Amino acid sequence: MNDISTLVDLRKKQLIDEGYSLTSDVDKQFRDYFIAAIIEGSFVSWVMEVDGDIVATSGVCFYSLPPTFSNPTGRIAYITNMYTKDEYRRKGIATELLNMVLDEARMRGYKSVRLHTSEQGKSIYQRTGFVDMDGNMALRL
Repeated sequence: MNDISTLVDLRKKQLIDEGYSLTSDVDKQFRDYFIAAIIEGSFVSWVMEVDGDIVATSGVCFYSLPPTFSNPTGRIAYITNMYTKDEYRRKGIATELLNMVLDEARMRGYKSVRLHTSEQGKSIYQRTGFVDMDGNMALRL
């Protein structure tokens, strides 16, 4: 909870790096989300510090969809908020944080993990065994 402001800042940097434009002040919405989701346990985050400065973050959201044949519980762990400051990339930090996320999902009994990645981050997930699932579609309402 002490790192909420940093989570907000790094979330914005992550989205900008992924090509999104900052179109409005979203700090309050981001802060409100992190506080509520952390309290209710539907979002867990880890940070990596170097000399007291947070240089990377990771997170996982836990939710449920209707069951399917391949996921009879319907429970989904969704990895998000994976971000490492430029000067700390390619040092194994993201891999370490990803392993923490996956361990948490396993500990909670989740069998399905999803995520969206930038081209920049794709290789870390592929090395871990994630496969690209074409056919994801979205509609903005």
